[in-house]
Amino acid sequence: MVPNPNWSPIWFEYCTRVQPRHTDYAGVVWHGSYIEWMEAARIDALRSVGLEYVDLVKEGCDLPVIDLSLRYQQAMWMEDTVIVRSRLNKVEKIRLSWDQHIFTANRDQPCILGQVTLVPLNSESKRILRKFPPRLQDAVSQMSSKPSA
Repeated sequence: MVPNPNWSPIWFEYCTRVQPRHTDYAGVVWHGSYIEWMEAARIDALRSVGLEYVDLVKEGCDLPVIDLSLRYQQAMWMEDTVIVRSRLNKVEKIRLSWDQHIFTANRDQPCILGQVTLVPLNSESKRILRKFPPRLQDAVSQMSSKPSA
């Protein structure tokens, strides 16, 4: 996916630590843990621009994943400090495409390169919404605006 040049590269950071439950018997991070951290990082990014995910759900909107890609670069281990850097890369109609890179605190290069696409869904009818709810639209606008210099 090529980043949209009209979007600014506003990266949000979410930090956690690899716990034993995140690993296999050898102490290497289990692949499903990356997906869990990426979801937590997206929810935290929305919170940082004023949108609590629980409020979005209470309003009848959910954001299911419709596409997910992970590229493994380097293993992660028990007790590593994890940094998930996330940005909203592209909005195409109602599709929200995120870039999410996962690092350890002691590495400059990402261990995992991830891309995730979400769509807004009416929680009750289970139908995809044709437009973003106003609060989600506001959050998307804030995440895509260029920071002031």
